[in-house]
Amino acid sequence: MGPTKFKKKAMNKWVSKSIELANAPGYLDKLSKIYPAALLPRRPLDNQAKEQIKTLHEEEKAKELVFFLLGLIKQKHPFPIEHPYASILRQKPQLISKNPRVFEELGRIILSIPVEEIIKGCERSIDINRVMGQAFYNWLIQFFPGRGIPILPESQFDDYNGKALLKGRNAKILDYVNRKIGIKSDRGRDFLYKIGDKFVIGEARFLSTSGGSQTRDLKETTEFIKKLRGRITAVGVIDGIVWFNRSYVNLLRTLESDKPALTVLLLEEYLKSLG
Repeated sequence: MGPTKFKKKAMNKWVSKSIELANAPGYLDKLSKIYPAALLPRRPLDNQAKEQIKTLHEEEKAKELVFFLLGLIKQKHPFPIEHPYASILRQKPQLISKNPRVFEELGRIILSIPVEEIIKGCERSIDINRVMGQAFYNWLIQFFPGRGIPILPESQFDDYNGKALLKGRNAKILDYVNRKIGIKSDRGRDFLYKIGDKFVIGEARFLSTSGGSQTRDLKETTEFIKKLRGRITAVGVIDGIVWFNRSYVNLLRTLESDKPALTVLLLEEYLKSLG
């Protein structure tokens, strides 16, 4: 008896089409209409905040200065330097008293920086990558109503008999799928589409670089796509460097044929394919 022959697994249709489209002329040009990358404005501090920073810095009051800078984050100003522990302490201030060494070191770092650089850091614009999710949603609510798919609040979405998208994202979707569909989830997503008694929940990702948090985000999205079954399908709407990175493409190749991952440029086609 000869050796057993195994059929090579076919690539996911939507992954294959996305690779082809991404490598065709005009991919980034078309993408930029959905994810515009205009320079975002700086976020100037008021004079009172600037004077407070200067005073605390001159008096070398590290503890008070760090507390003040962490408080500015609540007013939509970034911490003046990229520092992992600053982000943690901002989100969990109760950790400050439990971890005095880290807090003191953060204070020493801040005092070593010229006050002008501290102010400049607090005034820097939002990282473009952090607003891509909102850019996707803005495009979604402008594009699909013109294609006969309304964006409806929950009160209308429930009883609507046709195809529709739920108005809102993240917390709104999280609440709806947990309460109305019975999906146990700990985070929201970017869109919820319904057709008849079935649903499609989507996660939109724009990856501008490879490695680090971008790899983590892609892996999280693929796990999200894989685990949902039944009357709700998960779809990953993924764009950027992902379609040109071999390891990322290989990860997406592991998706079964009924587990869609695709470029946003194919989202309309995908939803139409559902009926």
